[in-house]
Order: sequence, then structure tokens, then C-alpha cells
Amino acid sequence: MNVLHPSEYDAVMASTQPLRERLLTHTVYQKLNSIESVRVFTEYHCYPVVDFMCLLKSLQQRLTVLSVPWFPSASTNAARLINEIVVAEESDEARGGGFISHYEMYLEAMRELGANTEKVENFVEYVRNKQHYRRALQHAEVPPEPSRFVQSTMQVCLTGKNHEVASYFLFGREDLIPDLFRQIVDGLAEQHSEVDGLVYYLDRHIEVDGDAHGPAAIEMLNQLCDGNQRRWKQVERAAHKALEERIKLWDAIERAVDEIDPK
Repeated sequence: MNVLHPSEYDAVMASTQPLRERLLTHTVYQKLNSIESVRVFTEYHCYPVVDFMCLLKSLQQRLTVLSVPWFPSASTNAARLINEIVVAEESDEARGGGFISHYEMYLEAMRELGANTEKVENFVEYVRNKQHYRRALQHAEVPPEPSRFVQSTMQVCLTGKNHEVASYFLFGREDLIPDLFRQIVDGLAEQHSEVDGLVYYLDRHIEVDGDAHGPAAIEMLNQLCDGNQRRWKQVERAAHKALEERIKLWDAIERAVDEIDPK
């Protein structure tokens, strides 16, 4: 197994720190103080929940062997890391026992809140029925801002290099989510029981991403870059793009919340 090169990873973290700070101190968290505002948040945030799985499955396709007949993966270590993450994301522990994907867990949380799941479910069904993702977004009438977010993610999934997809996955999701979701959970602490499902979802991500998935994704990215400085520069650019797109989405959520509760 390759040894992590702290200077390379730390350099990307330092470069992206201003964007991370903008996300972690975003004023939208202060406005998630009613059931109505939390509903709006989930109706926008459900799309990153879906396209996260696209990032994950893109990496699984690239780093493991899914074809038949089977042959050994080029990197057993990378295959092990990504497969461990897939297991949790596709079949995590459900609140009432058994197993559930994080997407389905999120839909359950939205229903408890009384949020509208129709558009995101329609989007997923259009994709399941072989619609191109851009056409699926249009047919499902997904709002412009989350539609843009999904398209940015899908572009890197379909055309990015392995280490660029891993950068989106790590710096835009796994390395960010624990700190990001803590901001949201803190704001939901005084809400009613309708948010219990959402808090469970957020807590599960804080737990698995912070304790296992984040460090695994760092090691995976290190293996993919293998000390190549050109790759690390591409990783840095991808990380900036992922965070910038998240900021735009958070800005849009805040505007939508303000529309239902203008100050």
C-alpha cells in the first residue's frame, strides 16, 4: 500500500480552505429553524444525495471489475476501499432494523417532514427507464440550481479522469460532509419529532464518513495520484469546482427559504 503524502493532500486542503469556510459558516444554517424551511432544504438537497451515488458507482466501475468473465482488479487495495463504501451507502443500517440505501433513507426522512419527493423520484424513474440524465432532469421539472449541481457531478463522472472523480468524491463529499452536516444537525436540535429521520441520516453520514469513509477516500486518492504532481494539480482544480458548485446550491436553498419566510 502506498504511503500517504501529507504535503500533497494538505496543499489541496489549504487551497480549498476558504471555500470550505464559506460553506461551514453559510447563513442558511441559521434559517433552518422551522419545519417549512427544513422541507425546502431537503427538496433541494435530495439531488446531491442521488448524484453522490453516481460518483460512488463511477469509482466502483473504474477501480473494480464488474464484468463477466471476471478478472483481478489492477489495484486490490483501491477495490477494497471503494467496495467498503458502497456496502454502507447502498445497504446501511435502517432505523427500524434491516438495511436501506442512503437515498431511500433520505426519502423516508423527507416523507416524515411532509416534504415533496415527487420530483426526485420522477427523476430517478426516468433514469431507471434509460432516459438521458439531462432529459430526465427536464422531464422531472427539477429546479434550475439542483439541476446544475447534478449536471456538474455527472460531467466529472462521465468524462473526468479517475483522480478527478476521486477528488470530487473526497473534497466535495467525504472530507466535507461530517463538518457540513454537523452545522445542520446543530440547527435541527430544537425541532419537532418530524426531523428525527433526517437527523438519523445526517448522524449516520457524520459517523461513517468521519470514522471510516473519509480516511479510506484519502488513501484511495493517494493511490490514484501516486505522487504525480500533474495529477495533484488536476485534483486541486476538481476540488475547487466541487466546492464552488455546493456553495451555489446552498445560496439557492437560502433564497428559496427566504421566499417562504421573508425577514
